[in-house]
Amino acid sequence: MRSNKKSIGWAGALMITTMVGAIDGAVAAEFKAGELIVKYKAGAQRSRFEMNSLYETAGVKSVKRLPRSLGAMDHIVLANGVRTEEALVAFRSSDKVEYAQPNFILRTQPLRHAQGSGIPCFPGFEIPGCDPGDGGGGGGGEIPCLIPGIPFPPNCTDPGNGGGEPEQPGQPAQPPANRPALQPAPADIDPPVADIDLVRAYGLTKIGATEAWKEHRGSKDFIVADIDTGIDYNHEDLSANLWRDKDADGKEFSGYDFVHNDNLPFDDNQHGTHTAGTIGAVGGNGKGVSGVAQRVSLMSLKFLSGEGSGTTADAIRAIDYAIEHGARVLSNSWGGKGDDGNKALEDAIIRARDKGVLFIAAAGNDGTDNDGSDPAFPAALKVENMISVAATDSKDAMAFFSNFGPKTTHLAAPGVDVYSTIPGDRYAPLSGTSMACPHVAGAAALLWSKHPEWDYKKVKEVLLSSTDSLSALKGKVATGGRLNILKALRSTD
Repeated sequence: MRSNKKSIGWAGALMITTMVGAIDGAVAAEFKAGELIVKYKAGAQRSRFEMNSLYETAGVKSVKRLPRSLGAMDHIVLANGVRTEEALVAFRSSDKVEYAQPNFILRTQPLRHAQGSGIPCFPGFEIPGCDPGDGGGGGGGEIPCLIPGIPFPPNCTDPGNGGGEPEQPGQPAQPPANRPALQPAPADIDPPVADIDLVRAYGLTKIGATEAWKEHRGSKDFIVADIDTGIDYNHEDLSANLWRDKDADGKEFSGYDFVHNDNLPFDDNQHGTHTAGTIGAVGGNGKGVSGVAQRVSLMSLKFLSGEGSGTTADAIRAIDYAIEHGARVLSNSWGGKGDDGNKALEDAIIRARDKGVLFIAAAGNDGTDNDGSDPAFPAALKVENMISVAATDSKDAMAFFSNFGPKTTHLAAPGVDVYSTIPGDRYAPLSGTSMACPHVAGAAALLWSKHPEWDYKKVKEVLLSSTDSLSALKGKVATGGRLNILKALRSTD
């Protein structure tokens, strides 16, 4: 029988990668229709009469205050039928407004699972040297569309909203009915017991973590915020390393859910649980794997929905929550395009800088140059407390999907076939710069917890000055190297 599969060859595979970058131009201004973020000038007098007049002109339905720590910044919801573009003109015309922007959509960095080659096989297409994978574990073999809203590869699963079309305001998201309560933390295993699947997490050996643990395993006094789709906070390999606080009734919680506005940030996707495992899965408990930091406090901040998308306004709220509740490192495996550079998000990161907090970002999975004209945010923002992370594979080649840029991308870390935790006490390999980013966040936690007197500048300096130089990264990232936490720990001894 004649096969109906199409062989596209290596040239075709390259065209797929090029297409990813080319289509991105069409989604550069993806935003939530009917919503704005407005920041007012410092010291501007805003009487009720003046503001009501401005709101009426712009067609405002309601105003949601963003954290006052960011200055006078509002999340504006427009009345039905009011065009976002027209409202922007009205606000930008006011002498009281510093800037007004759309409420840009941000997404998990698309996952790719490819065993060995870094080139995934797509149903109906034969790419020489590709690997079929297994759908990323727990996903039923579904292949994600390369770009939200674009049906490629054929029969892909698209969690997006139409590829560049603005999302509609709609009704507030209803929380899933099956979110469990946070269970008490399990007791520490002492003495430590070898984690049964540690050998599958090759990235830990690549970055020197397995040797580094002989010198320092981390500290539960150190808080890392995983800003993502939430965490399975009862996972057997995460629960003991969760940050915990109590509400007014004495009930424990491990973070906050900005999608459903409550303190049950449970992961209904799998992305956040996977990134959390790479940062700080419990080391030495005889289960699964280990995070780069074997001992740490993981704060779960969910601003991305089960479909993997969220808004800039909620990302800002999550960043502010992390800062106010003591996180020193923020892990951010998400991003988006924005014609204006997403100034509101940049301001939130600047505030993190001013509070001494390190912001780690995934470079993005478009296979394009973040130094160029169509960068991914927040990875391309030039703020001093940021570290932007590209992805490498098990052979130290740069992943074909990884964004790069010697001015905006600082270093690389393992991001292909990374084995980590997913909801339901399960584990799976996933790929993307989303998987590279938490290696660096975990490394920052391990290093900083050993030297708690340091500031973020020193931590960043040591991490970037102790990378392993790789020919594949020369001219692609600022350091030309891949993360090495063992060198970082020893460079200060």
